Amino acid sequence: MNARRQVILTGAQGFIGRALTRRLEERGYSVVPLRSRTSGPQGMNIATGWIDREALEGAHAVINLAGAPISTRWTKRRKQAITASRVDGTQLLASTLAGLSHKPAIFLSMSGISRYGIHREGFLDEDSPVCEAGFLGKLSAEWEKATAPAQAAGIRTTVLRCGVVLAASGGALKLMLPAFRLGLGGRMSNGQQKLSWIRLGDLVELMIWCLENPSCPPVINATAPGVVSQGEFAHALARQLHRPCLFPTPAWVIRLIFGQMGVETVLSDLHVEPLAAVKAGFKFATPTLESALPLALGE
Repeated sequence: MNARRQVILTGAQGFIGRALTRRLEERGYSVVPLRSRTSGPQGMNIATGWIDREALEGAHAVINLAGAPISTRWTKRRKQAITASRVDGTQLLASTLAGLSHKPAIFLSMSGISRYGIHREGFLDEDSPVCEAGFLGKLSAEWEKATAPAQAAGIRTTVLRCGVVLAASGGALKLMLPAFRLGLGGRMSNGQQKLSWIRLGDLVELMIWCLENPSCPPVINATAPGVVSQGEFAHALARQLHRPCLFPTPAWVIRLIFGQMGVETVLSDLHVEPLAAVKAGFKFATPTLESALPLALGE
C-alpha cells in the first residue's frame, strides 16, 4: 500500500464520510476507516482512551468527521455524547498523531459555523471575531482547540467550519423532504434568518482541495457563497419539488418541540462567507441554491 496515498478517515459511515470515501477512491487514494467505539484494529474508543496507533503510523493524511448527531432534542446526556464524540475524540486523535514516529502530513478536522455565535449582523468570514454563544458555540471552540497537539507537532492542520450540508441522503435536507414532498413544507419562524449552506458534493471537493493544496489556510468556512434566508430556501425547495410552500412553522413551535437545539440551529441567523477558500482559488461547482438543489436531491 502506498502510504503517500493513504487517508485515515473517522466518521466514514456517515453520509459525508461515505461520499468522501467514494471520491477519494476515485482519485486514487486508499481510504482506511478508523472506527469509533471499538478497541479492536483500526479503531478508537473515547471512553477508554484506546486508539490503534499502528493504523495511523505512516499515513499521508487523517480526516476527522466523527461526531454524534446534533439534530435531536438535547438532554444532558445527549450533550455529553455530542461533546465527547467531537472534543474528546479529536483530542485523542490529535495527541496520538503528534506522538507518532511517522506523522501524517495533513490533519483535517470539522467544526461548525456556530463558532461565530447564534445571531450576528452582517456577513462573517474567517477573520470575523468568534464567540462562544450557546452550547454549539462552546462546543465548536473546544472542538477546534482539540486539534492543537497535531498543529504543534508540525502537522499541517485545517479546521472546516461547516454550514448546513445539503444532501437527500442525510442531514437537515433529509429531515425536511418528507413534509415538502407532501406539500406541507414552509418557512421556519419569520423566514428572515440567514441560512449558510453547502451542497454535499462541494463539501467533498473542498475537503479534497484542502488535502491537496499545501497553501490551504488553517481555518476554512465550508459554506457556499450563495447564502439565502430560510424563507428563500423553503420556497426554492418547494419549487424544485413542484409543491406549494404554504405552511410556516412558528418560532414557539420550534422551541417547544426542539428546545435549545431548535434555537441554536433552525432559528440561528448567520451569514457566513467562504472568503478564505475563494481567495485561495477554490471553485464551487454549485455556488447558488438554484444550481445546488437539483444535484443535492440526488446525493
